Amino acid sequence: MQHQNRLREQRERQQARAHAQATARAVRLSEKARRDWERACASADRAANQASAAAVKERARLHVEAQLAEVEARDATLAEKYGAIDGILAATLDVDDYVDLNALRQKIEHPAFDRPDLTTPTTPPLPLPLPPEPVYVEPAAPEGLGSLLGGRKRHVAAVEQAQAMYWQQRHEWEQAVAQRNYAQEANERAHGAAEANRLRALSVAQSEYEAECAERRKQVMQANVQLERLIVGLQEGEPNALEEYVSIVLGNSVYPECFEVQYDFSFHGQDRELELTVSVPLPSDLPTEKSFKYTKASDTITSTPLPLKARKDRYATAVAEVAVRTAHEIFEADRDGVVNTLSMTVGVDTADPATGHPTRITLVELATDRTAFERLNLSGVQAAATLEHLSAGVSKNPHDLVPVGNTRGVRG
Repeated sequence: MQHQNRLREQRERQQARAHAQATARAVRLSEKARRDWERACASADRAANQASAAAVKERARLHVEAQLAEVEARDATLAEKYGAIDGILAATLDVDDYVDLNALRQKIEHPAFDRPDLTTPTTPPLPLPLPPEPVYVEPAAPEGLGSLLGGRKRHVAAVEQAQAMYWQQRHEWEQAVAQRNYAQEANERAHGAAEANRLRALSVAQSEYEAECAERRKQVMQANVQLERLIVGLQEGEPNALEEYVSIVLGNSVYPECFEVQYDFSFHGQDRELELTVSVPLPSDLPTEKSFKYTKASDTITSTPLPLKARKDRYATAVAEVAVRTAHEIFEADRDGVVNTLSMTVGVDTADPATGHPTRITLVELATDRTAFERLNLSGVQAAATLEHLSAGVSKNPHDLVPVGNTRGVRG
């Protein structure tokens, strides 16, 4: 028993040591797994922080690029506006301002009648299939001994049964045929109704189309008749015809969006003189920036103002070029020489600073005749010098809306 007890104690100690070793090993593995997890989390956090920092840096870079691109776009837009304003006269010199009225004759062009939903007949219904007609087959008569041993009676009974079945089948067949015929007739009636509706709708649509064609013909004929009257009126020197032609010419004259020009005019047929009132934008309507720049520190886009002298010079030049351009377009477009002289004022409509009431300030007064103006070579002139050469009255300071100080350039 003592021996057994020692063996048992020995086994228990061995089991305890094994259990303690297993526990220690499990604890070490657990701690290792925890440390690995912590290291992985720390690594992931570092990577995320790095990625976040990189993303922030990339966003900042892209923002700066976008702001610089915005500055470039604004500078380009500004340069385009200034280029258009500075080229008011040059823009018309390569353009033939004559309007060939004969080319304005309209032609009658009708769109095709495009209603395939109405011009295409509806598809007729297909014939419904007929059920197969039953066929009577009489049982065969008995032969030989069968006809003597009760076969006749059985044959008679079979015939009666076959006939009864046949007539039952035929009755059912006739009912099926009747139902089929009824359905076929219903389909054909529906098709007929659909076709009738289509034809009615087609008739209405065709009537509307023909009415539209008639209206187009009427409008084109009226426009061509008016055009013919305009052509004849121009040939005869009628004031109304000349004024309408001038409105077409000046309507074709395209100015920059930032420098819109408007006209009012009348033609005095007896003197063959066209009198024009030309309205130009106020100086405050024009851009005042020289350029744009981006400041990274404050993340702002600011503008550098254009020097006052540059603004004054540009506005004065533009006003002078409007006067010269208008006279050029009128005389060039009037190939028949209906207009002999031209009397023009160029100015702005604004509010009187003293009264607050609407007032007009005249900046240029010009009177010239065709002969004197056509001697000019406008491709090499300065508009202000041209006006001086034509004895026009010009404001000494158009930008500050100083009116013309004399009336030497326009007839009273």
